[in-house]
Amino acid sequence: MSLNAIQLPAWVSTGMVFQQGVPLHLHGSAQRHITIRLEIVKDPTDGRKVSKLDTDYGIIHSKDTRADENGSFYFSLPSYKASTDAYTFIFSTPNETITVKDLRCGDVWLFFGSVPLSVPISKTGAPRTPLKDSALKLIRFFTSLREGVPTDEPCSFVPKSSLRQSSWITVRDGAALAGVTAVGFSMAYHLADQLHYPIGIIDLAVQGSAIYSWISRKSFLSDPDLVAILNDKQLYLDEEEWGRRFSGVGEEPAISAETAADPASEPGQVNPAAAPGQDLAHKTVSSAGNMKIMAEIPIVHTEKRTIPIADIPQERRMTLLYNHKIAPLLNMNIRGIVFAPDQQDSLFTDRYDTLMRVLLADLAEVFGPRKITSRQNIPSLILLRTHPEYADAADPYRLTLFNEAVSAIRQKLPMPIGVLSQHDMLLPEKAMTFYLGRRLSFIAMGLHFTPKMPTSSPECNGVEIVGNKAMLSFDNTNDGLKLAENESVLRGFSVCGDDRVYRPAQAKVLHGVRVMVWHDDISVPRGVTYGFSPIPHKATFRSRTDLPVVPFRFDREPSRYSPDLTFTHCEQLTFVGLEKPDSDFSVLPVYEVCRGSGTIYLETLNRTEGSGSLRIEYFTEGGAFSIAPILRYASLYAPLDLSSFRTVKIDVFNPDQQTKEFQVAGFDGPVTIKTGLMWQTLQLTYSESCPMMLTHFEMTVLDPQKKGSIYIDNIRFFQ
Repeated sequence: MSLNAIQLPAWVSTGMVFQQGVPLHLHGSAQRHITIRLEIVKDPTDGRKVSKLDTDYGIIHSKDTRADENGSFYFSLPSYKASTDAYTFIFSTPNETITVKDLRCGDVWLFFGSVPLSVPISKTGAPRTPLKDSALKLIRFFTSLREGVPTDEPCSFVPKSSLRQSSWITVRDGAALAGVTAVGFSMAYHLADQLHYPIGIIDLAVQGSAIYSWISRKSFLSDPDLVAILNDKQLYLDEEEWGRRFSGVGEEPAISAETAADPASEPGQVNPAAAPGQDLAHKTVSSAGNMKIMAEIPIVHTEKRTIPIADIPQERRMTLLYNHKIAPLLNMNIRGIVFAPDQQDSLFTDRYDTLMRVLLADLAEVFGPRKITSRQNIPSLILLRTHPEYADAADPYRLTLFNEAVSAIRQKLPMPIGVLSQHDMLLPEKAMTFYLGRRLSFIAMGLHFTPKMPTSSPECNGVEIVGNKAMLSFDNTNDGLKLAENESVLRGFSVCGDDRVYRPAQAKVLHGVRVMVWHDDISVPRGVTYGFSPIPHKATFRSRTDLPVVPFRFDREPSRYSPDLTFTHCEQLTFVGLEKPDSDFSVLPVYEVCRGSGTIYLETLNRTEGSGSLRIEYFTEGGAFSIAPILRYASLYAPLDLSSFRTVKIDVFNPDQQTKEFQVAGFDGPVTIKTGLMWQTLQLTYSESCPMMLTHFEMTVLDPQKKGSIYIDNIRFFQ
């Protein structure tokens, strides 16, 4: 490389999309004190001829600056409007010219975090509907390696100025496109289809990455409480520990604050107020200088040093991803941020809002904007709640509580924030990432462009008690709420009374915007939940924009939450669940025949509650036939805690006009099923002395005939 070579950030390269509506800040390095000229050329891409007198095209901007003592230079450019026109940036010195072609002005979105954003197109599929060429031509992706640090690159203790093996790609780059985030591709496509101008995605997501790996060391060292958060989990790596474990300490200087990140400074002029201890990401010094600056930051002392975990993977090392992936993007303006927390971040549930606040402060220093002229310039944040597939059998509610903390961030930070839940996307369908990206585009449109669009998934924002009913209000319901396809009864809600024991409740949508929830045996509801369980199988309620209602609990009083009692409604023969802890989600049968033989049908006309009942045609074995819900599935987390109850009631219909008996394993009985074409309610009392913790619920029909039929519906438990 020659001494005079102009060096630009990796993101300033052919194919770039730059953010509309905000000043564009460009920095780089060259020979010390040399003059650099920047010319911006704009050309129409629709083939029309342009007059030489048209000032909107041709060379639309020309500016000179001078490199400082360190060789750093900086340009502050005006804001541009989004368009499909092509830009060319020409950087030149007396000895060299660099031309950056095929640039576009539009919206840029930062994608980072963990799954599902880290899942590439090559591992997913698109729906059968053809994609529009007009939208595909408008989307571009700035990509780097999917892992944290290249295998041939040392782990840097300080923020880096360059992002290796990165580039802008388009849909024409087939092989490279296969590695792009599938969710980001879908969101970009749907936004471009609606907005008709370029959309760029900064694709940084790394599977398994921790939030603290995306946060700068400067932020940790500025607050002892943040250091304590990592020390508590044996994850804090000081300079000594980093140097002992990893090579590359001080391997590369970071970028200049004086000329690369301070728009208040005149181009080509060194800021005399720059202090030696400034943020590393904003200071150009030698490697030795970087180490000197790190030494000047106050070191947090503790009474007893906490020894970090022996083997911390790359994606979970403190500040590593900030150093290698975030810091090199200094001055790259963005429209918004999409972040997917990793399931292991649930270790920090109680302090997650603190970590998120610090993370956003770091991102603001890197991506700006430097000046906020209107609310429209403030980048938005869209958070993805973690998928239920990561629920831990040893601590099932840990992920549930973590997702609750993620949702709460929306109310705690003063910026446009949306939340998207994935709990209703259980089946591992290859096109699911495409649908997820479409949902993200709906939220992005609502946050920035269309007031009538939702800015987040609907969330409960109010509860009014009227008699024995709880009336729930929701936000982001401009287009109304609805049940999922092929469902006619609203499920997933539970209520509790003074005993704080939650029971599955009945619910009804009112005028598409409110929900009425009640339980016949609870006269005054004290608490309400929706989908508040490790795997909310029945929480399929959504807006008409296809955004799922976020699971919630309305208070945090100590309570006993209802386990999954899908089988008690007797209105479905299959559900989506996990057969074993290491299985994928799949469609599983709800019931099985335990004795005799028979067939279970779903009856929609003859029922007492809900949308159906079980009609069973059976052959007895030794005068008995029995069925049971399958409670051994991993996603049900048996035993089901029903320790607050002692009685069960079951509705049955006997079409045979023949006296029979009915019993349930573990309950007193049997009880008689009368003749007559009518629904009967059978009541049985739990006979065990220990609390009711169900691992099996076998229901037996005692019938002297060899074959028969029976209807079963509305199984409910009482104290």
